[in-house]
Order: sequence, then C-alpha cells, then structure tokens
Amino acid sequence: MRTLLAALFGFGFSIFTEGFSRIIISFFHKQSFVFFGIDSLPGISWITIIYFVSTISSWLGAMLAQSIAHKKSKSALYFFILFLFVWILFELIVTYRVVPLWYLISFPITSLFGVFLAHKTYNLNSDAIKNTTS
Repeated sequence: MRTLLAALFGFGFSIFTEGFSRIIISFFHKQSFVFFGIDSLPGISWITIIYFVSTISSWLGAMLAQSIAHKKSKSALYFFILFLFVWILFELIVTYRVVPLWYLISFPITSLFGVFLAHKTYNLNSDAIKNTTS
C-alpha cells in the first residue's frame, strides 16, 4: 500500500509541477489557462520550455516515488508508469482533435524520458551509496 501511495504522490507532484509551469506561462503572457496541449503557449520557444519542464517534472515525480518507496522502488516506478500511461491516454483522448499530431506524438516521449532518467539516476545513487557503505 505504501508503494502505491508513494507512486501516486510522486505522480501528483509531477502533474502539479507541470501544471504550475503552465499557469506561470499563462499569467506571464495574459492568455487563457489550458492545462495540456499547446493552445495557451505563445510560441515555439515556450513549447520547448514545456518539453523541458515535462521531462524535469516526470523525473522529479519518479525520483520522489522511488525515494519514498525505497526498498520497493521498482514497484513504485511501475505504478508511476501506469499512472503516467493513464494520464497520457487521457490527454490524447481529450486533445487529439485540437492539437497537432507532432505534439501528440512528441509530448509523451518527454514524460517517459524523464521517468527513464529518474530510474537511471536512482540506480546510480543506490549503487554509489552501497559502494560507500561497504
């Protein structure tokens, strides 16, 4: 149960971080707030920033989930990925008619890349801790 809650908390943190960045962009450019998609983004440079934020927020959320679950970090990561796939499916269903195909294909890649980086980072840190304690 703790593993599931850790994954859910990490995923929630990831979604919050990404959504918060979109709120900041919306306030900065005085546009309407759109939680996903590119409608509220003022230009290609901001789309690049959202890609970067998506990668970092997924990385932070997955790292948080694995750190909380500690001994069951792989299970937490799998739950996190499950939540992420459900969220990506939801985004695709809601936005497939209003968002360009290139964005629908590329945006999930950034989130999954962040999770991949988190997995590698967590493993590197775990190995480093094991090597220093032995």
